[in-house]
Amino acid sequence: MYKVLLVDDEYFPREALKTTISWEKYGCTVCGEAKNGFDGIEKAIELEPDIILTDINMPFMDGLDMIMHLQKERPDILYSIVTGYSEFEYAKRGMELGVHHFIVKPIDDKELIKTIQNMVEILEEKHKKEREYESLKFWARKNSEENRKNFLYMLLMEENSVIESQFLFECDQLNLPMKQGGYVVCFLKIDSRTYVHLSQEEWQNKMMETMGETGENWNCTVYYQGYGNLFIIFSNITESDRNLNTLGSLMQSIQIALMQEWVCTVMAGVGKYYKTYQGIVKSRAEAEASVQEIRVSKLITEMLRYIHENYENPDLSLKEIAEKLFVNYSYLSTQFKKEMEMSASQYILRFRMTKAADAFRSGKENMIEVAGEVGYTDTKYFYRCFKKEFGVTPNQYIEVLRKARSSGEVL
Repeated sequence: MYKVLLVDDEYFPREALKTTISWEKYGCTVCGEAKNGFDGIEKAIELEPDIILTDINMPFMDGLDMIMHLQKERPDILYSIVTGYSEFEYAKRGMELGVHHFIVKPIDDKELIKTIQNMVEILEEKHKKEREYESLKFWARKNSEENRKNFLYMLLMEENSVIESQFLFECDQLNLPMKQGGYVVCFLKIDSRTYVHLSQEEWQNKMMETMGETGENWNCTVYYQGYGNLFIIFSNITESDRNLNTLGSLMQSIQIALMQEWVCTVMAGVGKYYKTYQGIVKSRAEAEASVQEIRVSKLITEMLRYIHENYENPDLSLKEIAEKLFVNYSYLSTQFKKEMEMSASQYILRFRMTKAADAFRSGKENMIEVAGEVGYTDTKYFYRCFKKEFGVTPNQYIEVLRKARSSGEVL
């Protein structure tokens, strides 16, 4: 239903407009009334009508001045002026403002219906074009992304003999940052239980952000296969850049960054260097095969798994974990900090805070209950930890979520 606002300083003409026709029959509903131009502006901003039927001569602000003001705020509204024969000069001014619909007093039912039908047709056509445009943008983006994914899958998984110039031309057409030169493939395996869903484009941006200048210098191209499998193709690697230890260190940095941000387990592998793009398939296979070699150690992986499964226990501590894993306390503490670049207590706190935020986002609002679920018996301490981690108190966080839900936003 399209919303219609009636603006007239006289009661009976407004009532006549309301009752003359069955608005719903023509796809409209009267959403409100206003007594003058000032009132009309306020109601238009508040009610967001699609159509305004307005008189011209009104006290305080006439209909034309109201239209002139609203066109700056709401240029999408359609206007129809209700006028008498003696006000034809006003009607001419209305045409200059873009008003192309006029109803002459006294109002004739057929004329009003014809005007409303005409305005509804204009709105329908406008919305149809908007839908078509949005659909076109969606499919253009979808097709483009699908083509890129298909091309990268073929490049990584299938042997081919296309000449390098044709290969680079295809990359350019698909807007892939691939350059001629040496190639190396790296592989990341992300724990699917805690994996964060991103689109192909978002993965590309995420990796570029994480790698900084390295990704730009080596023309990093990212391909997400699904199920937590992520491939990074480095191109434009020169002879002097062939030190794969540098890439190994880079992959470990990415592992740690993802594990810290998303609290998930990440393993990585690096393939060999090849001069031509045909070697990408071999480098990919080698990267997958070598994933065991540079992953976070089995000991720390087991420790992470234990934390993830027991974080709700208020007595969870490094001492308890060391005993469960049959490892020396000091050695475990040192090894964890070395591989994760943070202490075990910091990791546990961050993981618990992430789980608490998840609970609040799921709709829970009882702070004491959520604190208990993530391993805190002292609510005040939980309050302080949450504020330190997120910069807002739990109550402020809950309020933000409430407002987001009421406005239809998704957090």
